[in-house]
Amino acid sequence: MKWEISDIDALGRIGKLIVNDKEIVTPNLLPVFHPYRNILNLSDLKNIGAQCVFTNAYIIYQNSEIRDMVLSKGLHKYLKFDGIIATDSGAFQKYMYSKTDFELNAQDIEKFQEDIGSDFPVILDEPVQPDDDYETAKKKVNLSIQRAKDNISRRVNDKCHWFGPIHGAKYMDLLELSTVEMSKLDFDVYAVGGLVKSLLNYRFDLVIKILLKVKENLIWNKPIHMFGLGLPQFFSLAVACGCDLMDSAAYILFAKENRYFTLSTGTRNLEELEEFPCHCPICCEYKPKEVKNFDDDLRTELLAKHNLYISFSELRTIRQAIKEGNLWELVEQRIRNHPRLVDAFGIIKSNVSIFEKHESVYKPKGRLFSSPESIHRPLLHRYNLRIKNNYRVPPEVKFLIILPELDAKGYQSPSIKSWLEKIENNTIIQRQFLHVAFISDFFGILPLDLNSTFPMGQFESINRITTNDIIYQYLAQRIEHYFKFHGEHYYKCGILTPNHYINQFNEETEYSKKNIIVSIFNNLKFKFPLKFSIFEDIPGILQFFKDD
Repeated sequence: MKWEISDIDALGRIGKLIVNDKEIVTPNLLPVFHPYRNILNLSDLKNIGAQCVFTNAYIIYQNSEIRDMVLSKGLHKYLKFDGIIATDSGAFQKYMYSKTDFELNAQDIEKFQEDIGSDFPVILDEPVQPDDDYETAKKKVNLSIQRAKDNISRRVNDKCHWFGPIHGAKYMDLLELSTVEMSKLDFDVYAVGGLVKSLLNYRFDLVIKILLKVKENLIWNKPIHMFGLGLPQFFSLAVACGCDLMDSAAYILFAKENRYFTLSTGTRNLEELEEFPCHCPICCEYKPKEVKNFDDDLRTELLAKHNLYISFSELRTIRQAIKEGNLWELVEQRIRNHPRLVDAFGIIKSNVSIFEKHESVYKPKGRLFSSPESIHRPLLHRYNLRIKNNYRVPPEVKFLIILPELDAKGYQSPSIKSWLEKIENNTIIQRQFLHVAFISDFFGILPLDLNSTFPMGQFESINRITTNDIIYQYLAQRIEHYFKFHGEHYYKCGILTPNHYINQFNEETEYSKKNIIVSIFNNLKFKFPLKFSIFEDIPGILQFFKDD
């Protein structure tokens, strides 16, 4: 197997994966496909966009007639599919349905997967259940690790590229143990297991915690697969946190329950829809009322096809976002689909240092900070670190002038241009004694000399902030952060809060953040020895500096 990474954004990676002369691009979805009982056929999946599928070796093995046929023809010829095929060992059945009559042992089912020519076979692991107690979970993790070691010693077919499952569920120390030990073993793909029941319960926060713990401890040169991830509204967040491959039967299982995938309002019941909010071939040809009246099989087929169209469309959108460096923007849009996704995104805050290490230094386009969640961007975390560790206030500086951030940046703003000209040409304070900065909702204190660098000079942000919201809280923290590390360089700080300014359309506009700025700096007066004062014009600030 070869896997060549071409683009990275957040922890998401675009890669070219080649297995047995078959090529796919990651991130990608492997639709789960029953080996002999299906409403859709594999040509339908391929036409919709499937480059690889996931089927179940255990189900084939249990049916002696089908088993002999697949052994005779080989899996690809039997399924009539020339793409990549992954096979599950049957551990999912044991996990999902708590099967106690499991008739296979690891050696038999793993050899069977080699014999039928699976591209991506999975070892017979022991998934951890959400309700397993710690000791039970630990035994299962250790058993899975031992089976992984046994699998390596038994392999004979070098065209089989094995999935190495990682387990631990909610027990983070066991998850770390599993990840570290599996990293030492020769597997081509590492797969995070035991997620389906958490996903069905919309416990996205737990799934993200699990994924990030794996990502933190796993070797970086192999793909990460997530078993059972099939909700397209969750794809972008999962990919941003390191998921490269995923499989799911959700497209067909939800269709059987008359459930219709959307990206904007979540999964909808067919009965709720007057119109289809989609332009896939199914939604263009039929109306909800027509589909409701079809027989069960046809209705399921059409809904399943739509669900797949949405899923693969979202993956294309994600890959394009990675290429453009816009994955964070996409994630912030998608998490509005469900409150539990917003909660899961909150996990980013406590893991932002992991993301910052892999964040690109430069991107081809400016950034958009369009939601309160934008404050958790790795770029902002990096800015904070570099302001603390790398930025140096010019040594001759005595005074700091803080200008407001307006609708246009720097000299592009008529008002800012006018203020800067007054500072440059003033006869009250020598220019070398003056340090100019902006107060930015998302960056905090932004020195003028950084205003043309990426991303500080290339961003757009929402302009609505109140003293009760989280953006205000982070703004106050970042301003305090700046003065904590650089406040000693200044004798005085003058803050400009005009009543009005001229916007980029040459219109006089009320400056709405005056109360916010006053609130922040009133609190700072008690924390730092330098003198702060707020003014409505530049001459007032300069006179404040002159007066001793």
